[in-house]
Amino acid sequence: MMKMPGMYSCREVHQHASMGTAEDLGAWDRLRFRMHLMMCHHCARYVRQMRALGEHARRILGTAPTPDRCRELEERVMARW
Repeated sequence: MMKMPGMYSCREVHQHASMGTAEDLGAWDRLRFRMHLMMCHHCARYVRQMRALGEHARRILGTAPTPDRCRELEERVMARW
């Protein structure tokens, strides 16, 4: 997708979604983030998947996922393969 002035790039959207920092954005940045999601269905799908993954991790772990807890979950999943 071609980046428009003032809008987030796909890379920026993916970074915020992956790190879980999209909710911590200020009002202007949150608007830029949402504008991008309205125009880019690929990023919108990625953000939905990341949110679902976070919800599943919280359900399995019982708490919000931290890097250590995510590593533990990954090891548990890989042990089943």
